[in-house]
Amino acid sequence: MRVHRDWDNPPRLCKPCREAKAAEWYDLRCKDCGATLRVHRDWDHPPKFCKSCKTARDAEWYERRCEDCGSSMRIHRDWDAPPRLCKPCKAKHDAKWYEVHYADCGTAIRVNREWDHPPKICKSCKAKRDAKWYERPCKHCGRSIKINRDWPNPPEYHEEYAWSEKSCEICGGNMKVHCAWDHPPRSHKECVAAYAPREISCSQCGKRFTVSTATQLRCKEHGWDLPRRCEECKHDSLLIKGAIGALRDKFPFALETKIEQRGIIFTDKVAVVRNRRTQEVVAEVKMDNEGLIFVDRIAVAVDPKTGEKLSKTKEGQEGIIFTNRTADTYSNAGRRMHRTGMAERGIISPERVAETTAEGKRTGKTVTRIRDKGIIFRNVVADTDKSK
Repeated sequence: MRVHRDWDNPPRLCKPCREAKAAEWYDLRCKDCGATLRVHRDWDHPPKFCKSCKTARDAEWYERRCEDCGSSMRIHRDWDAPPRLCKPCKAKHDAKWYEVHYADCGTAIRVNREWDHPPKICKSCKAKRDAKWYERPCKHCGRSIKINRDWPNPPEYHEEYAWSEKSCEICGGNMKVHCAWDHPPRSHKECVAAYAPREISCSQCGKRFTVSTATQLRCKEHGWDLPRRCEECKHDSLLIKGAIGALRDKFPFALETKIEQRGIIFTDKVAVVRNRRTQEVVAEVKMDNEGLIFVDRIAVAVDPKTGEKLSKTKEGQEGIIFTNRTADTYSNAGRRMHRTGMAERGIISPERVAETTAEGKRTGKTVTRIRDKGIIFRNVVADTDKSK
């Protein structure tokens, strides 16, 4: 391009290039005053305000330090509540807060995670709760006790005076007992749970029966073994002994009796009576019920070979004021032949035996004793013989 030497500002571009450059610029209005701004198309962030307006706007901002980290923040003078924390610190601060609902009224409240005792009820609910409390003097020391009106059994003593210690009857350890309890426990809950009711199979009839906690504790207290027979078999025991004792007068030899189970699904207990020396079966005693409205348990002795009924033994009683339970044995004709009752024999180590006496006789009693038979396979048997 041709340039004159007298030109103060000779052109650096030719006309086509100058026109192309000029086309890259366009006009934009200032948002505040409306003045024209020259803006290049390649600018990523074209200005929205002219220089004077931008200077005026910048004058409205000032800097403040964050109260937590001390970093600088830009604050506008028109803000009613300028921030005290920078954005990162505010995010950390907000993360410490969470929302809970009051237990009584359900109102939501913001709670800080750093609070040791966050509120669980609002002020109005707290006032209602506080109104339920009143004071009463302790009967021991006279100092005040706080009582709630909803308590069914308000205390009359301070806790340190109301509680005392006693020994557990099972383990012997100490346990606390309150003076207001009408029926204080005798043992720890854990100890009682260890003696929870359990089911045991009856050693005679095989039926399952429940041994109560009280029975287990009583057995432990006295050093007894747990019961092995159900109540029915205990009740039948004297009747069976009475039937066996009456049979002894029929046979001229000592008897041995063992309870056996008969049947698979519906089992019956049968007292098998044998000659103690030869082990020959001489009779069987079976339990049965008699009567329709008032049902009584009876022990029926039968001949195992012929099935003939030999005798019937049922419940009896002797004495007027101090009564004792007996087992009375009757013949087929209905005449009472024998009476059996429990007695203790011996002085140093007394044993419990069943004594059977023939009707009209005072001497020559028949005695039935229970013993264990066998070494490996032990069985409970009853020995019946004439008293010496």
